[in-house]
Amino acid sequence: MKAEFYFDHRTYICSLVQVDFVKELKIKNYQGFVLAIKQGQKIGLLGKTRHNAKKIDVSQSHFYNLIKAAMNALELQTRNDLILERDRTIADGEEKIQQQNREIRVLNEQLRIVAEKVEHLSAEKQQLAMQIRDYEIRESAVSQEIEDYLGLETDLSTEEIENEMGETEINQNIEQLAAQLIDDRSHSEFEELADAEISGINDEAAIVNFELEGAESYMEVKVQAGDRQTKRSPKTASNTRINNKS
Repeated sequence: MKAEFYFDHRTYICSLVQVDFVKELKIKNYQGFVLAIKQGQKIGLLGKTRHNAKKIDVSQSHFYNLIKAAMNALELQTRNDLILERDRTIADGEEKIQQQNREIRVLNEQLRIVAEKVEHLSAEKQQLAMQIRDYEIRESAVSQEIEDYLGLETDLSTEEIENEMGETEINQNIEQLAAQLIDDRSHSEFEELADAEISGINDEAAIVNFELEGAESYMEVKVQAGDRQTKRSPKTASNTRINNKS
């Protein structure tokens, strides 16, 4: 630590250093001479170097007052250093405070922005919740319509199946009836054909009978004619045969 002070209209520079674990006061004048006094001793050294310095009694009033002025200067310098250090600390503190205030203002602005974002997000959340509710309502309505449609389609399918089954049964009945009609018609035709054949046979039999009867009649007539021929002349017999044929 060094301090500059004025004593007896002259300028001096003093310092307090540590030598051999003991504090030593050094006072230097404008000519370059140094007075060195160790703490607690009354004999000091005066000179430009330690080797050629001479010992002096610092209890003399001149040296005593000089040493006292140097100690006061060092004490004052220490106080000034403390004040400067305190001022620097205060200045640093004020700078830190200002920096903190700036950071606080930035944080407050960020908080304001965050609060606006939160409010905006909250509004969006409410709007989204309303949209979700509307979507759920529409989805429920659509699901109900789908279920109703599927139920109606199932009923229609069941009805169509029943109708198809009914139509199939009707078709089967129609086919059976048609087959029966065909069988009946075939049977009728067969009967008619048989009847016709029987009628034909009967007709043929009648014709045959008629022919047989005619033949028998012819034979009888022929026999009778023969008998008559023996009794009559040939001319009369010929006329009789012709009349029988006609």
